[in-house]
Amino acid sequence: MRALLHNLLAGFRLATFLKVDANRFRVSIAQLAWLTLIEFALGVGIGYLEQGAGKLNFNPNVILQSLAAVTLTLAVAAALARWLRTPALLPGYAVAATAMSPTILAYLYAAYAVWQRAAADSNPDWIWSLGMLVWLSALLTRAVALWAPLPFGRRIAVGGLLIVALAVQMWGLPRYEAWYPDYDEAADRVLKIGGHEALLYRETGLLDHSLNSLRAHRPHVNDLYFVGFAGYGWQDVFMKEMNTVRALFDSRFDTRGRSLVLVNNAQTQATTPIATITALQTALKRVGGLLDPEEDVLFLFVTSHGSDDPAYVSVDNNGLQLTQLTPARLKAALVATPIKWKVIVVSACYSGSFIPALRDDNSLVITASRADRNSFGCNARNSMTDFGRAYFVEALKQTKSFTAAFELARTRIAAREKAEGLTPSQPQMALGKAFAAKWRGRYD
Repeated sequence: MRALLHNLLAGFRLATFLKVDANRFRVSIAQLAWLTLIEFALGVGIGYLEQGAGKLNFNPNVILQSLAAVTLTLAVAAALARWLRTPALLPGYAVAATAMSPTILAYLYAAYAVWQRAAADSNPDWIWSLGMLVWLSALLTRAVALWAPLPFGRRIAVGGLLIVALAVQMWGLPRYEAWYPDYDEAADRVLKIGGHEALLYRETGLLDHSLNSLRAHRPHVNDLYFVGFAGYGWQDVFMKEMNTVRALFDSRFDTRGRSLVLVNNAQTQATTPIATITALQTALKRVGGLLDPEEDVLFLFVTSHGSDDPAYVSVDNNGLQLTQLTPARLKAALVATPIKWKVIVVSACYSGSFIPALRDDNSLVITASRADRNSFGCNARNSMTDFGRAYFVEALKQTKSFTAAFELARTRIAAREKAEGLTPSQPQMALGKAFAAKWRGRYD
């Protein structure tokens, strides 16, 4: 245990650019194994906290991911030891690099939080990735220099090699989330829904208040009505995303007084109607009675987790058993209204499965992913999903065209996913001919 603490302290000094030498490290295979286990446990623990509340399942693939990372570290150490003719570098570099992991993780999460607040909406992500690569390679070069002298030219060469190795680790190796929500435990929650009884009695009043607050259309004005549906209540990211998008539409698209959101989240249960199929049907009928079918447009935004088999968007208010939103149910809710012109954006994994049911001549349908692909960014620590940030926060700041914004967002998402080594989500769009002709130059 003392040797492990020595290594962690030495790793901290190395990662914070404090003075340290090779003698401070206790180098052995056992120590490397313990440090690797600590690194793995920290990653799994942080992943659990990021997913938020609710029952989660462990993904065993992260064990293989961790072993692959250790193997790469040892391979780099072996290559450096041979190149620099310093056998002690093989175990020494591996122990020192792994000992820095807890400090590096703390740095990365703190720096990323600052980046999201200060610059993520305006600067491209490649700046973050490049900065991270250079910084990490500088730390690892320090680890190499503990066992082998590095003149300036050789230090640059070693840094370049380490940048390549880091790039392979970040984007060449498979990446998995350590935890994923359990969507199959509805039967286990039956006896726990009694706590929602007061919520159910309150819902009618909340929904009626929201519906009665909507304004009627203005004659000879092309009004845009916004309806939002944040379906998954266990993670705050969907609530935060919905609040951001509604504020954007109220200010930039003049929907104030003509916008309504339905949100599943414990924080909003006393102030905002919950997201249910019944509430969505009621809200769409109300909007359909207020707008002019020929002059006005509905913008419907749905954000949640998604499933591919069967295809649906998750509707879950912290354990309250609710009907899931399928493509057929969403289509039926829309068909039951006189609403003619529609923009429908579904942000969820596998959301492309909604396009066949929703596409028609009078609609623009946009989804965050292909029918057989995941979308990304729905971690509890995020304020927006990756698609939501790219489409609403970034692209719609540059244009009011919903189709042009889609093309901008699709390009940005593809570049980010490629840089992060993710399977491309491939957002989808279906533009009706009549919609394009009617709203050319305004919304198309």
